[in-house]
Amino acid sequence: MYQYTCDSKYCATCSCWSGERKICDHFGSRQEVSSPMATGKCLNQNSGCWKQTKQANGGCSSFIKWGALR
Repeated sequence: MYQYTCDSKYCATCSCWSGERKICDHFGSRQEVSSPMATGKCLNQNSGCWKQTKQANGGCSSFIKWGALR
């Protein structure tokens, strides 16, 4: 498993990424994915990556923090 902090701006921490992830602490400050190479679709219509498959460690300028993270 690979973890990202709530301050990270990667696809895995974006509310528009459809990949599998979960919060891994009681404070909502860290999440984990199976791998930085895990994939999900971009669901942000304002992103140039919309509908594209993106890796968890990817990023873009249309980042929106995932609501489960604090």
